[in-house]
Parts: sequence; structure tokens; C-alpha cells
Amino acid sequence: MEKNDLRLLLSIEDRVIAVDIQNILEESDIFTILVSDNPASSILNTYTGLNPIECVDIQINKNDYQRAIEILIDSPYKELLDI
Repeated sequence: MEKNDLRLLLSIEDRVIAVDIQNILEESDIFTILVSDNPASSILNTYTGLNPIECVDIQINKNDYQRAIEILIDSPYKELLDI
């Protein structure tokens, strides 16, 4: 997959929610990439228990975008969508 094939689905500030959304989409064979603006945050959380502030972008293949939106509309995360 080329970089041009990726599209931003959501940007959120809670990694736990981002991972949950990732799991929901992967159950429907829509694979995601989580990109953090603070890559060290997961290490800080693991070793210190701190939950640093970060913004997590959920990126998907542009061909899966519409189906991902439809799945999230029927999920508890509908309010996170800008539709």
C-alpha cells in the first residue's frame, strides 16, 4: 500500500478509544494504522503508569473509508465522527 492510499479517519486524544475503534474495524477486515504525535507516550505509560497527552490519528485505506464510517455510525463512537 502506498502512502497515498491512506486516509485519515479520526484524530482523538485517547489511545484506549483509538485501540477500541481499531479492534471494531479489524473485526470487519478494515485494517488501521494508529499514528501518535507523541510516540514515547506508550513507553511512559508502560514503565511509569503515567498517561501522557497525545493525539492519535486513525488512518485507513481510502477504499475502506465509507464502510468504516458506516461501521462506526452503528458503534458507541458515532459522536466522534464529523458527519
